[in-house]
Amino acid sequence: MYTHNQSKAVFAEDITNCSLPHPTPSLDNANVLSKAIFGWANALLRDGNQRQLDPDDMWPLQDSNKAATLTSNYVSVYATHGKSLLRTFFAIYWVKLIVIAVMQLFTVACDLYGPAYVLQKVVRAVQQPVFDPIATSLLVLSLYGIQVVGAFVKAHMKFMNDVIGFQFGSILRSMLFQKALKLNAKSKKKKSAGDIANLFSTDVNSVMEFAASMSLIWIVPVQIGIVLYLLYVLVGWAIFVGLAVVFVILVINAVVAIMLGKEQEILFQAKDNRMKVVNEVFGAIQIVKFNAWEEKFLDKLIELRLAEVVSIWKYMRYYLVLMMFMFTTPVLVTITIFATFTLWMQLSLTVEIVFSTLALFKYLQDALFGLPVIFMSTAQCFVSVKRINAVLLMDEFDPSDVQTPASNAALKAKYALDRTVLAIDQGSFGWHTPSDNTDSASKSNKKVEESSADEDNATTVLFSEVNLTIQQVQFVVLHGAVGQGKSSLCAALLGEMRKLVGTVFVGGDVAYFAQQSWIQNATVRDNILFGKPFDAAKYASVVEACALTTDIAALPAGDRTEIGQKGINLSGGQKARMSLARACYSDADIFVLDSPLSAVDAIVQNEIFTKCFLGLLRYKTILLVTHSLDIIQSPHVHRTFLVQDGTVTESTPTHKRANSPKPISSVAPLRPPTAYWAVDSQDIVDDLVVTPPRYDDHKTLMSEEHETGTLVVEEGRAAGRVSKAVVIEYIGAIGGWWSMIVMVLLMLAVEAIKVGSDIWLSHWSNQSTSLSPADFRANTNHNILVYGILVTATCVVTLMQISSVLVYGLRGAKKLFSEMLHSLLEAPMLFFDANPIGRVLNRFGDDVLQVDMFIPFAFAPILVRIASIGSKIVTTIAITQWMGLLVLPLMAVYGFLGSYFLAPLREVNRIEKTMQSPLLSLVSEGVDGSTTIRAFGPKYLHRFNRIHDDLLEAFVGARFVAVASNQWFALRVELIS
Repeated sequence: MYTHNQSKAVFAEDITNCSLPHPTPSLDNANVLSKAIFGWANALLRDGNQRQLDPDDMWPLQDSNKAATLTSNYVSVYATHGKSLLRTFFAIYWVKLIVIAVMQLFTVACDLYGPAYVLQKVVRAVQQPVFDPIATSLLVLSLYGIQVVGAFVKAHMKFMNDVIGFQFGSILRSMLFQKALKLNAKSKKKKSAGDIANLFSTDVNSVMEFAASMSLIWIVPVQIGIVLYLLYVLVGWAIFVGLAVVFVILVINAVVAIMLGKEQEILFQAKDNRMKVVNEVFGAIQIVKFNAWEEKFLDKLIELRLAEVVSIWKYMRYYLVLMMFMFTTPVLVTITIFATFTLWMQLSLTVEIVFSTLALFKYLQDALFGLPVIFMSTAQCFVSVKRINAVLLMDEFDPSDVQTPASNAALKAKYALDRTVLAIDQGSFGWHTPSDNTDSASKSNKKVEESSADEDNATTVLFSEVNLTIQQVQFVVLHGAVGQGKSSLCAALLGEMRKLVGTVFVGGDVAYFAQQSWIQNATVRDNILFGKPFDAAKYASVVEACALTTDIAALPAGDRTEIGQKGINLSGGQKARMSLARACYSDADIFVLDSPLSAVDAIVQNEIFTKCFLGLLRYKTILLVTHSLDIIQSPHVHRTFLVQDGTVTESTPTHKRANSPKPISSVAPLRPPTAYWAVDSQDIVDDLVVTPPRYDDHKTLMSEEHETGTLVVEEGRAAGRVSKAVVIEYIGAIGGWWSMIVMVLLMLAVEAIKVGSDIWLSHWSNQSTSLSPADFRANTNHNILVYGILVTATCVVTLMQISSVLVYGLRGAKKLFSEMLHSLLEAPMLFFDANPIGRVLNRFGDDVLQVDMFIPFAFAPILVRIASIGSKIVTTIAITQWMGLLVLPLMAVYGFLGSYFLAPLREVNRIEKTMQSPLLSLVSEGVDGSTTIRAFGPKYLHRFNRIHDDLLEAFVGARFVAVASNQWFALRVELIS
């Protein structure tokens, strides 16, 4: 189903009250102190350490964080800013971004207080003949106080950043879904459900990451500038040589970032191509397995995956350059400055200069850690924004192509005279055709150039100057040879086909049966109700009239039986009759039925004809497409029209036309038709009741369903720590334990060389006091040479280390993808009955992206950090000896805090992943059924948008918990550091 147990009743029959049984939001009730220290997250973290968290444990989103509120505000500004996503983003969030900028500048000042001021003062104090312990202690205490204040500001700054990120993500997802439901036929040819799902996961996440880390774009250059100025104070104009090195590296990084962005576009296109085929294959897996096409599509997907892997490797090469410079820039600048300072300026390195310079370069290295993030997130963001905006600007269904009594009073008055409810007046219609295909079109088709400058600048005209009028309560049949345009004429009446000239008028509510039956992943009852309130008598009449009574009785849980994705566990005839029942239960005025009898046998066809068309719908206007001669020639049909060669000709002789309906069925008819000329147009709109699901006392309307009726199982998620089996599986995928040994050895080698560099610098600086100035300068060349060798070795081994992580990571991604693909294609149909396509898209989309990119890109810095921390601990203990043992209790505190934090965070992240699958399922279902949804009216579109917002709220709620938990942990780590 679409979401967790509380939200299974997506298609419930009564929606007037929508209240989710969530815990009270802690943030709203928190006091100032609790907000300052993120204490309001304590209860959830405590629960996460005592038991496995459930989706119900997530806090409800505040109104300011809900997609409906955010999107409404954003869309109101979007049009006034040239429909530019980023310009609109800055227009809405500029005040918060300025606040974040001020907070970030303050944290930079706090971070630099130690290396730029305190360290120098302490070193000078130690070197003085008379040491003042009180002044030095106060100085150190002031450093801790400044760091505490900076920690609070930094935590809340990052929290604000992350909140802005997921808010923007919610806006984009909501806008994309709304747009997906409105795409016209031409646009849907360009963007499939798989393409939209890829935008939902990969591209939106890229934009979210940019929004959350956007402040780095300007703060990192500011940090570099401040550090360089402080270095200038220490080493004089030697810093300008180092500045030249930094400038060259930044230029190289900028060039690499441009190439990275271009490769990003190629990579995303490769992912789109793969996801499109994934959606097609697993969306029609029943046909694939029936025809034994698994090997064929396996080869196709492996081929597409290979192209994607090639693009990933090219992308990784650029990332490798960025990472290499990130880790080696400080040491390259250090040796440049020290060489200039000693060789050119002929000055001696002192302990104060060395310690202060190294501390500043350590801070510079931390700042440079943000450079790859800046370049990658910026490149990815602009590519993703371009792709998302391209969809948002696509042509969409234009409801104004169809006139209604509410929109055109003149036509309302005109057609009220003869009670016309469907009319086409001098209408010409056509389908959009790419201009490069125009030569292959039939000679009988005309070409009309569109006024837009779109690349698809031609339209194949199928109908020219069509005139058609259908009066109220008439039973009208469209017939004709295959491919003559009967379905297209239905599309023209619904506004789905491009209208070139003429007028289309629809005088009432419409119920539509599409030629390709569209079934939702819901129960039988919910499919039929389609959001309308449950009326037992009407429901029973509809089920009987559509010949579903026997079929429903045979199902495990009757009408509470769950239907799989795209009706996968129904026959073609059952899907057709259920779609017909959905149309009938809507109780619309006009029924446009495109071949509803083509999938049923003659006996069932006769039953539906008599009970449904001539009984249940006797007072309704019916436009039926059929090939059945019995129905075409039936005396109960008022009029028949022949569709042939772009013309619509009435084919029933006048003397054979029925003048009034002839009921021959005992089935009770639906309500009489609405007379649009006799009531206010608002009454017509208000007559349609479409509401969201209601939740009551932790039970959904689906809770009365028998267990045997549940087809789609709850999406499983692991509990507790990541199992050893998973870790071993991943290690095996990347190349086995030898790969891990290689990476660890390279990691240790990098840190050993760095420690050696620091020791050599210490030895070099100590010579300034132990040697005479002449001897010190005499040893300078030797010291520079040794230090240069160590720096070169650091760069080379760092490059080897990062390369090994990326290569092994990509190897693992290829193997895991191949194994997953083989497993899914070989899975039995029962698996796909119980798992909607949204879960499959989630695995092949966001999860594959995590394995492809996130794990390797995150693993390399993590290895470096672990090695760096380990080497510092070992060095501290080696130098300070027994005093260094004080680090061990601190490590124990870190370990406890990390364990306490990670336990609930794992569960929250798993919940977040499971919440994304229902979203992708709804996207796929909505895109496939958008024509049917639109045909039923705007309130049905609104209903699906609300369903999406509810699912999105559950997904973003988990993200909000993760964001708050991250800053809860970060603040406490900073306070004890």
